[in-house]
Amino acid sequence: MIKDCHAHRNWLVDLDGTLCEGKSYTPDECLNAVPIQKMIDKVNQLSRVDNIIIYTARQDHLIPATFQWLRRHNVTWHCFSNQKIPAIGKYVDDNNMSIEEFLNL
Repeated sequence: MIKDCHAHRNWLVDLDGTLCEGKSYTPDECLNAVPIQKMIDKVNQLSRVDNIIIYTARQDHLIPATFQWLRRHNVTWHCFSNQKIPAIGKYVDDNNMSIEEFLNL
């Protein structure tokens, strides 16, 4: 459940290359993705007071395997969207944060 958006921050967190290593294009790749534990730990820490939104470009057929992976690795999240458009290059956003900045919060 999403918390009151005025009292808490909303964190959009990607999966591939952020919560897990590499990219996943098949259900098996999703299920066997190697977790990045320090990122999962930080997400879980922030989820106690803020909203965690898993924001990914994974296609619809990968969602069941993705949910299974998130449960297996005890990732706490409040909302999920796979409406992210895959970038050929990089995303430009004034609220962007590097993984290192995120881990040092």
